[in-house]
Formats: sequence, structure tokens, C-alpha cells
Amino acid sequence: MTGENGEKRAEFSVLIEESAEDLYENAPCGYLSTLPNGTIVKVNKTLLRWLGYEAEELLHRKKFQDLLPVGGKLYYETHYGPLLQMQGSVSEINFDLKEKQGQRLPVLVNTIQIVGDDGKPLLNRTTVFNITDRKKYEQELLRARKEAEEAAKVKAEFLSTVSHEIRTPLNAIVSIANLLQATDHSKEHKEYFRALKLSADSLFHLINDILDYSKIEAGRVELIERPMSLRELVYSLVYSVSITAEEKGLAMKVELDERLPEQVLGDPVKVGQILTNLLGNAIKFTEEGYVALKLQVQDLTNEEASIHFQVEDTGIGIPPDKLEKVFEEFTQASYDVNLKYGGTGLGLTISQKLLSLYGSKLSVESEEERGTTFFFNLRLKLAPEQNATPDELTNESEDFIRGVKLLLVEDNPVNVLVVSRYLQRWGVEYDVAKDGIEAVEHVMRHDYNLVLMDLQMPHMDGYEATSKIRGLREEKYRQLPIIALSASARYDFKEQMEAAGIDDFISKPFNPMELRAKITFHSLNAAQDALEPAGTEESPGFESSWHLEPPTEPDAPAFTLTTLEEMLEGDEKDLEELVRMTIRNFEIAKLELQNALVSQDLKSYRSSNHRIRMTVELLHAGRLLSTIERGRSLLESNVAAMEEKEEASVAMGEEFNSVISGLKDTLINRWGSVEATNGL
Repeated sequence: MTGENGEKRAEFSVLIEESAEDLYENAPCGYLSTLPNGTIVKVNKTLLRWLGYEAEELLHRKKFQDLLPVGGKLYYETHYGPLLQMQGSVSEINFDLKEKQGQRLPVLVNTIQIVGDDGKPLLNRTTVFNITDRKKYEQELLRARKEAEEAAKVKAEFLSTVSHEIRTPLNAIVSIANLLQATDHSKEHKEYFRALKLSADSLFHLINDILDYSKIEAGRVELIERPMSLRELVYSLVYSVSITAEEKGLAMKVELDERLPEQVLGDPVKVGQILTNLLGNAIKFTEEGYVALKLQVQDLTNEEASIHFQVEDTGIGIPPDKLEKVFEEFTQASYDVNLKYGGTGLGLTISQKLLSLYGSKLSVESEEERGTTFFFNLRLKLAPEQNATPDELTNESEDFIRGVKLLLVEDNPVNVLVVSRYLQRWGVEYDVAKDGIEAVEHVMRHDYNLVLMDLQMPHMDGYEATSKIRGLREEKYRQLPIIALSASARYDFKEQMEAAGIDDFISKPFNPMELRAKITFHSLNAAQDALEPAGTEESPGFESSWHLEPPTEPDAPAFTLTTLEEMLEGDEKDLEELVRMTIRNFEIAKLELQNALVSQDLKSYRSSNHRIRMTVELLHAGRLLSTIERGRSLLESNVAAMEEKEEASVAMGEEFNSVISGLKDTLINRWGSVEATNGL
């Protein structure tokens, strides 16, 4: 009897073992065991079936890392492995596994580390969950959400079409009127009144020239000829539309011919209306890339100038058979365009009719999905000389700005060098703080006329530093002008900026004219009536903004030092030091950006991008900038495959290496600084 019971127990034990083994092999999830170095020593049939391998192809032949693509391997070495060693287990880690045939299998893994009596790791047991269906479901949800948002956007644009152009200046009038009522007579009063008058004028002309379309159609609109500065007009227009562009993540570029006359005779309202229509359309129909406004002098005499105006974008483009129809009233390129983007279809018609008053014509060139360029020519008389010449105004501007005491808060040494060169040239006295903590300490110890505040810094960022300055006891700290100097877009932090108490904003890379104008305006507001800073700067070679166009030729130079050479005015010592710092910064940034990309850390990616963005653009490193932007787009998309991110990481690394190598060659060939490249 005992023997019979023993046989049954043995048989039952075998059945249990077979059942457990069957459960392990054919479980709905994958199982594998690896040695501490990743060598696979056991794997179940489920995981083999998913990956398309036979057991003998994996066991003791491959490591778990071998099943991972490049980005996964990097994450395994830098995060997964150290975390497993530190806490003995990891949960819910997202990987892509490489199947035998080359496809990617999205999985979630959970790993437990088995240790011996001596505490040393013996084995890693990993459970693998196939999340292919979940990924597809997430993508469908994202797609459905995007479609719903687009539908809501179409309805909102349709409802606001008629009233939008009127409500914009009207809101400004109402808001500023309220400010005037709540403000005692002070130095701000005059600026509020000026802004109120400009908004009122804008509303008046919009009502008379756009809504009263019949007046234009009947030819009763007349041109007014008076002196105007095209530079001032251009920058004021670009500034007025820049917020909308920034909200869409678009770069705004301005390129002005150095020969552009200081003053011409023309109708600034009509010319401004034409350019506003073109810029507004360009921004509306462009989802990514840039919008550029370019003025080129074609012919210049002592009496008049022939000027070519061009508005260029990288938007949706116009089909060839629709190019002429866009100038017809109440007409757009297609019904779908009207449905998606809205609009009355009058903007180009009005612009064309206004140009006809000048004897000119609006022309267009376009390619679908590549962008559109509108252009026209104006022949304008030169304005007679005013009481003060441009040279005298420039000298006067320098007299006002000279002696201003300023605090520059910036953690990037390259950016400090760039900004300080201009401050030195203008005679501005300045101190430097490398983070928000130092900024607050400097402000408490010294009396400054103005603070230039970077927003993204270690230890304490620009928002917190500004808030602490505003919270200091004395009233002077609440009146101290603080300008944000940042490579981020304004829409990223508009509410934070207002909440912190920041007065104004300048984007990096900055336009020298804008920087000097705002320093002058904010630090010497009482002298504003005697000075028009935005139109008095003479800065040959710096008329263009430094935002980059996508490279047009694959074999174009990886970078150029031209802008830096002009900016540093031939100072070889400063240029050499700037190149050295750039090499060091790029070596660090390359690793930070690649790691952030493959680990899908958007916050870190944006932070690293912010620190080097100005330098990249000053170097005109178009291909490098393009690869960085590609990585950012992939991280923001939420649906991009890991394979795409890995490829983008490799491409970005190659471009970084190309620029770094070129800069090192420059150090050696130009300055003989062989030792400068050691250890970089």
C-alpha cells in the first residue's frame, strides 16, 4: 500500500511539474532569465514565438541587450541596469525588442534580481508583456483627439472670422483705457496714451479700408505721401504679428538691405496694411518652419529708390491652377483651405488694389507643401532731410544709453560674451550673474537701471528670481525694469512671465537694434520723446535676424564664423576663446540631447536645446539646427516610433561631430592652438 501511494505521489508530482512547465512555456506573456551580464539562459516559447527565434539561437548566445535597438541599449546601460542593481527590481519599463526578421515589438518588462547568500546577484528574471495592441489603441485615441480639436478649431475660426480684425485693436483700446483710468499721472501715462492712439488709428483704418470694401472698389481710396521709415515700419509690423507666429512655433525672419534709405515718402498705413495682410496669411497657412520679410534695394538715386518687397513662408503652398484665383475677392485656393483656415478671402484682393495705386502689382510663386512667396516692387521718393540727420540721431542715442548700469543674468558663457560685446560697444556698464540666486544678491547690493534676465538657469530660474526681486521691501525693486532674454518662444511662458513681473521680452539670437532700443526705452523712459531708438541704430551687417533657413544644399558648410567675426569686429583673441567655449558646450550638449531623445525626456531635451540654440544660429549651422529640431518634433509628437528617434539621434550626433571637428580644425589652422583641443 505504501509503495502504491508513493508511486501515485511521484506521478502526481510529475504532473504538477509538467503543468507548471506548460504554464511557463505557453503563458500569455513572455519569460526569460539572464545572467547579471545579460546573457540569456532561459526563455519561454511565447517570447520565442513573438520574436521568431528558436531557443538554441538565443540561449547562451545572445544577451538581452542584443535584442534592443541602439536607443534601447543606451537606456539599458544608463538607466535600466543601474536601477536594477540599486533597488533589486524594475517595473513597467517600455522597450522595443528586435524580432528576427527586423521588425520592432513594443513591450513592457518587469525584472526581479535573484541574489545569493553573499548578496551578489545570480540571475535576472524578466516578465515581458506585448503592448502592440495598446500602442495602436493609443495612436487611434491621439488621432481621434486631434480630429476633434481640428473640428472645434474650424468652428471657432468660422465664428470669429468677421469680428476678429475689429476685436483685436478694440480689446487694446478698452484694456489700455482701463489702465489709464486706474493710473495716476506718471511717466507711464504718455506711453499708454500713445498705444491707445495707435490702436484707435488701427481700428479706424481697418473699418474704413477693409469693412468698407466698396470704397476701395470704387477707387475712392487715396494715397497719402509723407516721410516714413521703412525700418521702423517693418520691425513694428513683425513685432505685432510675432506673438501669433510664436504660438505656432514659427521663426520670424527679417532681412533688410543695408542700402535701404532712412526715410522715404509714402503712405505707411497702406504699405503697412499690404505687408500685414501678407504676413498674416503666411503665418496662417504655415504650420512649421518660418515666415520671412525681405526688403531689397534694386535701384537707388539721389531722388528715389526702387525697393523689392518679399514675404516668404514654408507653408502649405498653392496648387498651380489656383495661383491667379487667390487674388479674386472672396476666393481662396480651395474649399478645404477655407474650411480649415477660415478667412474672407479679401486680404490679397485689397493688397492688390492698394498696390495698383502705386502702379505696382502683387505676384506669387508657390509649390505645394513647400511654401509660398508673394512679392512686389515700389518706387518711392526719398524724403527731404529732417532737422536731425541719422548720424546725429545715432550719436544722440549713444549719449543716452552710455552710462546705463545693467545686470546681465545668463548661465551660458558664450551668450555672455555675445551680449557683453554690444554692451561694451554702447558704453553700458554691466555686471554678470550666472543664475537667479546671484541675480537677487546683485540687485540687493547695487542700483541698476535694468536687468536682462535669462529664463532657464540652474539653481534658480528667471521667473523665481524676478518674483523674489519684486517681493523685496523697497519700492524701487517693483519699478526696476526686467527684460526676459530667452531662446524660447514667447508663448511657452507668457503667463509665467506676467505672473513673475517681467516687463518685456527679447528673443535669442537677438537683433542688436531691438536690444539697444529696449535698453534705452526701459532705462531712460523720461527721454523717450527726444529719442526714437528703433529707427536710429546704424548696424551694417546686422540688419538680418539670425534665424536660420533649412539648408538648401547637402554639401553646404557645416557652419560659418562670418557673423561672429563681424560681431567681434576682428578681435581674434575673443573669437578664439568663443570657439573654445563652443566646442566644450557642444560636446556636452551632444550627449545631453542624444540621451534625452532616446530616453524620451522632452523637458531635458528642451533645456539642453535652449542653452545652445543661440550659438547654433550664430554659427549658421543649419544642418545641425535641422537635426535638433527634428528630434524635438519627434519627442513632441507622442506617436513617433523609437526607431525614428534613434535614427534622429545618430544624425544629430554626426552633425555635432562635423561642427565640433571643424571648430577644432579652425583652432589649429587659424591660431595654432593644438593644446586647446586636448581633453575637449
